[in-house]
Amino acid sequence: MTIDIHPTAETPPDGPAKPGPAEAASLLADFVSVLIPGDGDWPSAADVGVQAVLATRLFEDLGRGQFARLAAALLAAGGPLRGRGEDEQVAIVRRFEAAEPALFGWVRDAAYIAYYENPFVAAAINAQGHPYDLRPHIKGYPVMPFDLERQTPRHGRGRYIATPDVRRVDTSTLDLDSERTQAWGLKR
Repeated sequence: MTIDIHPTAETPPDGPAKPGPAEAASLLADFVSVLIPGDGDWPSAADVGVQAVLATRLFEDLGRGQFARLAAALLAAGGPLRGRGEDEQVAIVRRFEAAEPALFGWVRDAAYIAYYENPFVAAAINAQGHPYDLRPHIKGYPVMPFDLERQTPRHGRGRYIATPDVRRVDTSTLDLDSERTQAWGLKR
């Protein structure tokens, strides 16, 4: 796969300088660190490699030119981010968001998904006492048995039918074998 990090034809010729591969990688790592800086036991997005996943998804989902568009937008907004104070980095990312809202929204969401798909982040979530499995569809989450004494609603709103009192509803008079449900609501 050839990686084209150069701005697309949409980039004005007098736009910001084209980043080389190392600069582009640093720019993306710094960008995801601004989005998810990490704190305490929570790793930053760059520490867990979100930038690599994001770059791959940019190429695969949006096309080769979109990474160049992202890099050009960050540079046009005042980047690179490295070596700047936190407030200045946030201001640059906000300018990028204002200038390219659709692209910003896509990369932000892709970065968040990549972050929460990471095993180190899953470990941080689990360490907080919240069960979080990267592949929950395989075995699901444990469900505690219902405690009738503790979990019976006492607020007086609504109602419920206790499980032993649930009875089947007789639908034989609805003639469901011949009536089409999609016609309901249209014949009022």
